Amino acid sequence: MNYQNRAGSWVLAFAVLGVHFWEHGYGAWLWFLMGLQFLVYPHLVFLRARHAREQLKTEVQNLVLDSFCFGVWSAVLGFPLWICFTLQVCGCMNLIAFNAAKGVLQSVAAYVLGVLLVLALGGGGGFAPDTSLLVSAMSIVSLATYLALFARGAHNRTVVLNRTRLKLRQSEQALQGQIEAIQSLQAQLTEQANRDSLTGLYNRRYLDDSLQRELDRCAREGVGLSLLVIDLDHFKQINDRYGHAAGDEVLRQVSTLLLQNMRSSDICCRYGGEEFLLVLPHVELAAAIDRAEHCRRRVAEQRWQAEGQPFDVTLSIGVACSPDARMAPRELIELADRALYRAKAEGRNRVCLAGPEAATDAETSEVAPVV
Repeated sequence: MNYQNRAGSWVLAFAVLGVHFWEHGYGAWLWFLMGLQFLVYPHLVFLRARHAREQLKTEVQNLVLDSFCFGVWSAVLGFPLWICFTLQVCGCMNLIAFNAAKGVLQSVAAYVLGVLLVLALGGGGGFAPDTSLLVSAMSIVSLATYLALFARGAHNRTVVLNRTRLKLRQSEQALQGQIEAIQSLQAQLTEQANRDSLTGLYNRRYLDDSLQRELDRCAREGVGLSLLVIDLDHFKQINDRYGHAAGDEVLRQVSTLLLQNMRSSDICCRYGGEEFLLVLPHVELAAAIDRAEHCRRRVAEQRWQAEGQPFDVTLSIGVACSPDARMAPRELIELADRALYRAKAEGRNRVCLAGPEAATDAETSEVAPVV
């Protein structure tokens, strides 16, 4: 855009100067130099900037050189008012577009330097500010045309800039949508990686990541954390008698019953085959026993059928509690496991504690000492 404006306006300047030259009878040598300056020079400096490594810097240098040349011509011609005014305004406008206020100083300094060079060499044309009415009118028209071209170029740049901004905004929105989709997919994949595919409960991998975190949080808050290890009694017999499909259905329904008795802060995991593990933050031992007994009773009272035949499903549950939540995860799980083994050894379908407190018999719902 800058090249088109400069090249076009310099053709107009050539026409204005041509009329002025003709009126004052300047010689062929000056006509030749003026033709080189205003018809050939703009294309040469454009090519120089286009092929330069730093194009913007080179173009600014070209514009400074323009103002210098305008100063030379102003001094050579004797400072014709309208011609000098038109040339200097064009030079300033170009540099302002690139360097703002600094461009004004650059243009004036280069212009003055060109004038001083001519005066120093003794080649000035004196002082003849007057121009004919035709040259003055042509200068005004040329200046107005240049300003119109300059405004059109600014408008075109604004349009291109707005389009670019719109495309960038659309690209940012599309990118944000892709990022959100990727984040959603990552969340889904993480959730799938942490879930048991059969029951939908959290898996052992999630337990390994979360149990220590919950213990640390409860320890900071000064509250206890309880752990329930749950095993389906005689689950292998269900698989052998009614098939693995029936066994899978039992696992799913037991998972549903366990979840119905859960708080949002609790963690229910499928720990292995027919084993489940419940992490109960902010739950002390007495409340954990109640929760375990409730789960055991719900499963025992459920009506179970496979192939039209009823059968029983019962749970053995081991309970462990860390009152200050400062126990290591492995140690807490081992305590609950030992309580579970005790429940199985004592006849199954019951809740046993990790310490020498008590065990709850499912048939009598009474608490008896553990030996």
